[in-house]
Amino acid sequence: MAMFSTATTATAVTNQEKIKYLKRYVILDQEIDRLVSDLDRLRSRLGKLTSTLSDLPGGGGSIYKSVDIDIVDKIVDLEAKINRRIDEFVRIREDIEQLINSVEDDKQRLLLSYRYIDGQQFEWIASTMHYSWRHIHRLHSAALQNIKLS
Repeated sequence: MAMFSTATTATAVTNQEKIKYLKRYVILDQEIDRLVSDLDRLRSRLGKLTSTLSDLPGGGGSIYKSVDIDIVDKIVDLEAKINRRIDEFVRIREDIEQLINSVEDDKQRLLLSYRYIDGQQFEWIASTMHYSWRHIHRLHSAALQNIKLS
């Protein structure tokens, strides 16, 4: 990280780094959802397999085309990738929950949970917590100051 001449700039960068660190959970959750959608699409392609009956001798060949076998291979690879991401997802959630729980102020902790565990927008958080959007941003900034990344 580059050194900055003013404390304000250094604090802003630090807060941005904290935000990036905290957002990893929500971003990984979205990535897993995308991978699961890809998996569903591949599985639906397999569901469209049909066999063709013919009077002609077929030589005992398979009703499955090599393309279909490739799809099965892709499904297996994608399931393994999803499982790895889920393991990472659980680990990151535990890390982020531990960081959030280290904040002493209840309101700040709730705001951080809504934002970085539930993935909520500031507008939704402001409405739910019955604060103005501006106050939520001040509370968020104060909460970030109370997060200690080592």
